Amino acid sequence: MGFTMAEKKKIRAEYATKYRKAKKTEKTKILDKYLELIGKGNRKYAIFILNREGKKQLRFIDGKNVNIVITGNRRRKRIYKKYYDDEVASVLIKLWKFFRYICGERLVPLLRANIDVISRKRQFGITPEIKEKLLTISRSTVERLLTEERKKHKLKGKSTTKKGTLLKNQIPVRRFWAWDEKQPGFCEIDTVSHDGGGEINSHYAWTLTATDVALCWTEVRAIKNKAQKWTMEAADDIYRAFPVPIKGFDSDSGGEFINQYFKKYCEERKINFTRGRARHSNDNCFVEQKNGDVIRKTVEYFRYEGDEAFSALKKVYSYLNPLINYFYPTKKTVDKKTLPNGKVKKIFEKQLKTPYERLLEHPAVSEQDKKRAMRIKATLDIVALHEKLEKACEELFCIAAKKAGSS
Repeated sequence: MGFTMAEKKKIRAEYATKYRKAKKTEKTKILDKYLELIGKGNRKYAIFILNREGKKQLRFIDGKNVNIVITGNRRRKRIYKKYYDDEVASVLIKLWKFFRYICGERLVPLLRANIDVISRKRQFGITPEIKEKLLTISRSTVERLLTEERKKHKLKGKSTTKKGTLLKNQIPVRRFWAWDEKQPGFCEIDTVSHDGGGEINSHYAWTLTATDVALCWTEVRAIKNKAQKWTMEAADDIYRAFPVPIKGFDSDSGGEFINQYFKKYCEERKINFTRGRARHSNDNCFVEQKNGDVIRKTVEYFRYEGDEAFSALKKVYSYLNPLINYFYPTKKTVDKKTLPNGKVKKIFEKQLKTPYERLLEHPAVSEQDKKRAMRIKATLDIVALHEKLEKACEELFCIAAKKAGSS
């Protein structure tokens, strides 16, 4: 049979007096006897209540100093005031949705670099106090505040790549990390289907994506369908608009790239044309990641069919391209190591940077290219671009919905 609560209080009061008067060496013995008598308990908690029981404290109550005797084993619960309170969380969720649901690791440097422009827009409701907190908020805090909202947004899709049968043996295979990716101008290129999960034919739009491996610079173009004419036109437009001279294209084994025309196009411009292995999407991991993080998160999985949808898709990309390259920070792999157990460990940059910042810092980029990029950046407004992007996306989704309803 154990002791009752009244008996435990008497024992505690008796041992507490002895414990506080005892020397350091004797306190251990008294504590051991106390724990043995009442049954095994938490040693640190026993020290806390023996130091506290029957002790007098001077407290300020109702405007008077009062001596009270502390009794009982309840700790006074601390009341914490949240620094990043509900107001900060509400503004953060607005910003997260406005900037296309990017992760906290990228959202934090984006806010710190553009907070002056963003805070001037009334739609976010950013007060001086909230602005100060957003400048000091950490990635882990952002992820914690967005946990519940993040569960509501999930995306999925399917592969529509069809292998190219022409010239496959004449185009060299490039494996992941095989070429000198520290040099700007080497790009991975791929297409994204906008079939809406329905019938796969030649009547719906596609997206052509090109990503520079060194700079993480990404250009996307809408194409009417997968016909060679539109693929070549989009690739040529990217070639002319790219901020640095393109030195290499690396594609998957899709027929839109593995053909005589695209091979000849690259040879005429002295572009190193390579391809990844069939059924090895990691060979084109840089552009594949952009297909999901940039394309699908922006235009989603609807079916875009017809000239009206194609024009709306082009309009969306005209606002999306400057945003992802001049304002959105990206996480870049700088090295990889094979561990003794056979697993590959990737090593990332310590500080996230935008493709624009990488372009300015890279020693291989010419001063002329850097100045041209700086002139373009000076004309851009991140909030205005996002507002136009949201409006363009709404128009695109309405067109897709009408088309789906009519069919």
